[in-house]
Amino acid sequence: MNRHNLVLVAVALVSMLGGVVLYDFLQPVNPDAPGSAAQAPAELHSIPLTDLDNRQTVLRDWQEQLLVVNFWAPWCAPCRREIPSLIKVQEEYRSRGVAILGIAFDNEPQVRRFADEYNINYPLFLSSNRAAMYNAALGNPSGSLPFTALLDRNLRIIYRHNGELTLEDLRRQIDKHLQVIDDA
Repeated sequence: MNRHNLVLVAVALVSMLGGVVLYDFLQPVNPDAPGSAAQAPAELHSIPLTDLDNRQTVLRDWQEQLLVVNFWAPWCAPCRREIPSLIKVQEEYRSRGVAILGIAFDNEPQVRRFADEYNINYPLFLSSNRAAMYNAALGNPSGSLPFTALLDRNLRIIYRHNGELTLEDLRRQIDKHLQVIDDA
């Protein structure tokens, strides 16, 4: 690749990253602030998801549940360490209206192989060419993995976490938000 092409690629990447950061900066409410939840934008409800069998769905299909949306990849070491906690949380909290959704940043054969090896018990979706859209919509401007967003039953982002999330921290966040629902 010649120098001119490298400069063009660098400019494109910086522009794309700037757009994601600007999108996050212009959001009206900080969903991580205690006691606040961002209004769920209409496009969040209609985010298209494609499962491992190429079936399409949208986030709205899980609207009546507390959602844990986890961005991961089979080649990501912290993601691999985090997956057993997500499996355990799905087992423990399913009956209380909590659902884990995994958005995988890899191809279908790799994701399926990993899911079978780990006995993943929650729905998995492929990011395909939608990675930038998912990251922007769910508040992951860095695009880092793993990334987890907790969405309330109205699909408002109520918690975000970049990096590996421990089982204890995930349980604490879910319990805190289930308590708010139970008290309402």
